[in-house]
Amino acid sequence: MNSVNVDKSFLTQPRVLVLIIVLFIISSLAGIGLLTFLLALCISFSILSHYFLKHFHNKVTWEFKKYVNISSVDESVKGIIEIENKSSLPVHNFKIAMESNSEKEIVFINDENDHVESSMYSKTFFLPPKSRNIIEFHLKGKSRGNHHWTNFNMLITDPIRLRTLRLGYANEFLPTFPVMPRIIKVDELKLKSVLQGYRNTNHSFFMDESSIVGTKDYENESFRHIHWMASAKENKLLAKKYQKVNGSEYSILLNLVGKGQFHLRRDMEDLIEYATAVSLYLIKEGCKIELLVNYCTKQNEILRIENDIDRSQLKKMIMALSMINERGIFLPSEQFYRQAFSKKDKKSLALVIGSSPEPTKIDKWLQIKQ
Repeated sequence: MNSVNVDKSFLTQPRVLVLIIVLFIISSLAGIGLLTFLLALCISFSILSHYFLKHFHNKVTWEFKKYVNISSVDESVKGIIEIENKSSLPVHNFKIAMESNSEKEIVFINDENDHVESSMYSKTFFLPPKSRNIIEFHLKGKSRGNHHWTNFNMLITDPIRLRTLRLGYANEFLPTFPVMPRIIKVDELKLKSVLQGYRNTNHSFFMDESSIVGTKDYENESFRHIHWMASAKENKLLAKKYQKVNGSEYSILLNLVGKGQFHLRRDMEDLIEYATAVSLYLIKEGCKIELLVNYCTKQNEILRIENDIDRSQLKKMIMALSMINERGIFLPSEQFYRQAFSKKDKKSLALVIGSSPEPTKIDKWLQIKQ
């Protein structure tokens, strides 16, 4: 718990209470029975209100649970808050209020009001004694990053609504919500064709890494990429059938800086989403990949996730892409590519996403998205 505040009504303001007590003394001395009774009632209610809220100071606890640990941009996820009342007294006007930093980060979806999205969420309900209540709600990430709530308050109001106890929690006590880039559908056929075309162009025709496992009938495949053989007996053309070969190695070079005068590209989010989709596709195909991004780490080096085929590699890449901030440090394109080509795995093919490097006789690379 970070803060405890009491919101007071007009009757429980210090100056008003002093005035009520003074009037109570005067009226009792003057023998005005009805007025004395009413003033005594006000004083009694104020005292009861004070001790009622004091009783609940440490009697109500909460716990937040997520159904998923990470979500993508514009993906709705469900969360629950468990509220436990350890007291033997009920709370008739119990309220929770949550707030995010901005509607551009995470929003709450109001299921009771036409799914309206807002940076604030509140709910009022009855909290029985010795009970545990479960509150379900939906969240949606609106941008990449490690977002969190900025405020979480529990409000306990006494039965006669003279005072409200506000139990506030600051950032260090609140849950975080990692939001990864939006998962787009990459044109797998086109990407596969580009990669195979590069390999066919840059490798000897007689050094095919695939192995022939049989033949197949012609099914409208591209004539440029089929090695033909003829069958005189059956009077038809057959194409060689190749066994799929996995384990290719790629280095994804993501450059978010534009050409010419130093500036970040306006389609930065599109490039990050495309890099995420390509990473997913290549790992699914059994390839070993590494990621190099034009974004400086705390060690003043370009962001690099090294080559691996482990499933944890994908999580590392997605989290790294999620944390890229436009207020971070970026390098000029020339400097980035100089570092990237020197650091990348020498056996891997560089796949460039974003502004391309200047052509050289030494470095080989393939542009898959300009």
